[in-house]
Amino acid sequence: MSELKTRKRNLTNQNGPGLHILQTGPEEQRITLSWNEIPEWQRDNEYILTGYRRVQNCWSGCVASIYSYPHNETVNILSHLSGAVVFLWILVTFRAQYILAYSTTTWLDTSVFAVFLLSAVFCLTASAMFHTATCHSAQVSTQCHALDYSGIVILTVGSFVPCLYYGFYSEPTLQACYLCSIALVGAAYVVLNPEYAKPTHRGARTGVFIGLGLSAVVPVSHLLVSHGASKLFSEMGFGWLLASGGLYITGALIYANRIPERLAPGKFDLLFASHQIFHICVVLAALAHWMCVLTAFDHWHSDLDGWKL
Repeated sequence: MSELKTRKRNLTNQNGPGLHILQTGPEEQRITLSWNEIPEWQRDNEYILTGYRRVQNCWSGCVASIYSYPHNETVNILSHLSGAVVFLWILVTFRAQYILAYSTTTWLDTSVFAVFLLSAVFCLTASAMFHTATCHSAQVSTQCHALDYSGIVILTVGSFVPCLYYGFYSEPTLQACYLCSIALVGAAYVVLNPEYAKPTHRGARTGVFIGLGLSAVVPVSHLLVSHGASKLFSEMGFGWLLASGGLYITGALIYANRIPERLAPGKFDLLFASHQIFHICVVLAALAHWMCVLTAFDHWHSDLDGWKL
């Protein structure tokens, strides 16, 4: 018998139904459940063996779980909730701090900044909402799951907007073509998203995500050929863009392979699980992308070579 099956069997034999392996004391004080005790719709990662919240069937119970007791969704919720607050703060303050600092800025600069920042706030909030709702009910969890995936698409498209705007700043026709193309691709996915959010469509959903992300290769290749790598690094913040992409890819690979919990089932139930690492990578990647946008913005609106912190 494999180590994972042995651990699951021991959870059942030692704890019995309705008990919480992470706490000791009277049964009525035990709050969370093990993998063997949760309904099928709550099961996502078989290597996370404990720390599951009981089904609440109400939002008040879900929200209370954020701060009342530790569970295996605590880090997932707080990481993206705090990220949403950071980007909301940037959204509220960016005009006074950046836009008004230059006399050459227009409403278009404000708009492309706002699109990216709003998309980041929406994505991170939707993610935190979904992870909060995984103990609500099957229907609500599924609906929030679809919202979560929509948030990923919206952040991807929203991230493209300022990069394409400043990348093709002096070429409005190409700028418009690329912006319209990515908007159409993103809209098409959002329309199909409720169906792709089902577990049975993991392959198709992953394929669409990869295709959406790889669509950046076309405009980036165009800019590399027309402007050269040196200018992209010094003027467009290409280094920050590569860092952002690297963080997204690293986080996605860790998440897809369920590392490290696959190597030691039950040892990373509350901290350092793959999904938690993925969440941290997403927040850091979005911040790196923001630095890329600031670098390109500064290039077009000042005589400085790159953004100066």
